[in-house]
Amino acid sequence: MASLRELKKRLRSVRSTGKLAGAMRTVATAKYGRVNTQREAAAEYSAALARLLSDAERACPEGSVSVDEEPFGDPARKGKPVYVLVSSNRGLCGGYNHELFAFFAETVKKGGFETVACGRMAREYCREKGIPVIREFDIPDVPEFAVSSEMARYLSELYEGGAENVSFVCQKPRNMLSREPAVIGFLPEGSGGGKEGEEEPAARDLLFVPDAETVLRRLVPAGRAFRVHGILTDCAAGAAAATLIAMRSAFDSSAEQAAALETMINRKRQAEITGSVIETASDMNRQ
Repeated sequence: MASLRELKKRLRSVRSTGKLAGAMRTVATAKYGRVNTQREAAAEYSAALARLLSDAERACPEGSVSVDEEPFGDPARKGKPVYVLVSSNRGLCGGYNHELFAFFAETVKKGGFETVACGRMAREYCREKGIPVIREFDIPDVPEFAVSSEMARYLSELYEGGAENVSFVCQKPRNMLSREPAVIGFLPEGSGGGKEGEEEPAARDLLFVPDAETVLRRLVPAGRAFRVHGILTDCAAGAAAATLIAMRSAFDSSAEQAAALETMINRKRQAEITGSVIETASDMNRQ
């Protein structure tokens, strides 16, 4: 049986842990709100851009547009798929990263791939497992469009340079409380960009100035950048939600442990007082 001093020391430790978990829960709540606001603000613009791209593609003669005039990258890359592994920057989000890395290991077990690591945990995982990384991206907890645009350009260069395809491996959120690891196709175009069962938008009578080919050539890079930004904000929102849930559970668990320890301390203190009273009474009776 622990002494009263040990119980008090344990109670102070549990309360300190609870305060830290509560503070991190508040930070995760604010971060989730910022990421979600950013994602919702860009969703309407991104959807409108996708519709305009679809209209421009239909208006162009087939095969008349090449977005990149010259190929980039290493020709030796030809035939290799590129996987963009997107993780959180911290490990305080429950099984978020563990599930993701297990899924990634299963996805690439046949070998013959190249990896782009996004997020601190992804970089550390690849270094620990000895997985070669051709490039690392630092992704803020609240993604910035400038980073998304740079990543989209780089991935386009990899694809134009001979990569078989480019896909994101990340946690795809179903809602705030649940998510699942998934492979999201990025390039070639149309490899996983739309939702399952989504209908092709109806053709619209639009005037493209100076012509549809020029408009499409200018819009494709922007469309890719917004697709990357959408994926990164989804991942960031999922990581913030997972952190929020984990810290909420830690805070609640600390509160329960603190209440149990307080009860044990009160009972032990009362037992000591009762023992002292009985001992005093016995001494008085003997006298």
